[in-house]
Amino acid sequence: MIRIKHIKILLVVVAAIISLHGKGQQVLDTIIKIEGKVMAVDVTKVTPLYVSFLVPGSLEAYTMERKEIQRIIYKNGRVEEFNKPVFELVDDYSWEAVWLTEDKKEVAELYRRGKISAKSPASSRSPKAAKKNAIIRLQKKAAAMKGTVVLVTKKQATGGYGEYPGYYIEGVVYGLQPLAEDEIEGMDSDSPLEGDVMY
Repeated sequence: MIRIKHIKILLVVVAAIISLHGKGQQVLDTIIKIEGKVMAVDVTKVTPLYVSFLVPGSLEAYTMERKEIQRIIYKNGRVEEFNKPVFELVDDYSWEAVWLTEDKKEVAELYRRGKISAKSPASSRSPKAAKKNAIIRLQKKAAAMKGTVVLVTKKQATGGYGEYPGYYIEGVVYGLQPLAEDEIEGMDSDSPLEGDVMY
């Protein structure tokens, strides 16, 4: 996921530094901004609010607010983390990538995985939290089935005055690709392809 991307960026930067050093050129620090932009500079000062640096070929000093910087890789190899990136890549089969729909047209070209349902825990403090918890549980179950979309067939808020709020949701999981033969054969009689998944 995102760590692999960071490792790749780090390896490219280190390789660039080594190749520049090997050719007798000036070795530079690397600023990686939160949106992913990479800048080869000479960092001159780091304060609690900003970072000052020189751009190769220019005598003018520039400053950048720390909140704009994800991390700095110094020429000596030390890495200083400042902020998290603006966005992170999500694995295709991660539960965060699973989305819900009520439109059958959106799943027409996808492959059916099976039916699932989820309900919020009994300890939910608000109707909003109950709904969110039930949806996350549904997404996690769909991801475990290698699904990417859930066609919602039923949703119901429960709980009345003086009771804990609850939420129930069910649907059919669809994936982008058909399951491989070994994945289908390895499933038992409680397979998602054959019926409801109830956890």
